[in-house]
Amino acid sequence: EHGAVENKLSSVNSLELIQSEQNQWLKRCKALQQKKYRQQYGKFVAEGLRFVQEALEHGAVEVVLVDEARQDLLPQLSLQETPCYLVKAGLLEKVLPTIHSQGIAAIAVQPQWSWEDVASMEQIIIIDGVQDPGNLGTIVRTALASDTQAMLCLSGTVDLYNDKTLRATMGAIFRLPVYQIEDVQEMTDTLHRWGFQLAVSDIRAEQGYHQMQFPPKVALVVSNEANGPQQIHHGDMLVKIPLFQQEY
Repeated sequence: EHGAVENKLSSVNSLELIQSEQNQWLKRCKALQQKKYRQQYGKFVAEGLRFVQEALEHGAVEVVLVDEARQDLLPQLSLQETPCYLVKAGLLEKVLPTIHSQGIAAIAVQPQWSWEDVASMEQIIIIDGVQDPGNLGTIVRTALASDTQAMLCLSGTVDLYNDKTLRATMGAIFRLPVYQIEDVQEMTDTLHRWGFQLAVSDIRAEQGYHQMQFPPKVALVVSNEANGPQQIHHGDMLVKIPLFQQEY
């Protein structure tokens, strides 16, 4: 055990130090703040110890970057074969969107999921035009906690890999399959063919979420905060999702 600790410490001491903003990994971090590069590379930046740990656990990390002043974080990382670099104090913060970063980030690969897997699911959620990044991130976490098996994001919904959305998901994106949908009609036809019924959330609905007797396979449509559904106006049923302070 003592030898293992010594090996870990010696490997930490031998980590390469990045000393310039022109380093390829720091330049990649900066580029990945833009949606077009996230789409082009199929990658994103995971910030903070918990998020990086989650990404490592799921084998989704290309590289880990740690501020040289935060080497205390290194023993908490299960790096195995994952490349890791120390970054000269203050440099990492310059290329990350968070104002007060935790001094650790990873370039992670966007999870890929098989569309055919949805056929065997029973409870999924469709996001139709949600614009607030924090709201979308919270929906991801809530969906995972409520045994929802997948999320389908229609065009016009805020980018899942927006840094504010990612922070709000707290790493849940590695555990909840998320699909980007371009053709809504094709999606609807396929879901119906697979036995799903669409329940559209609407404030005018008579029945609330908690009174509703949902069918065995249901796709709940959650829509834009201010303007309601953007693309799916009519489902197989309407359901009212009350605000927290309202009586159910």
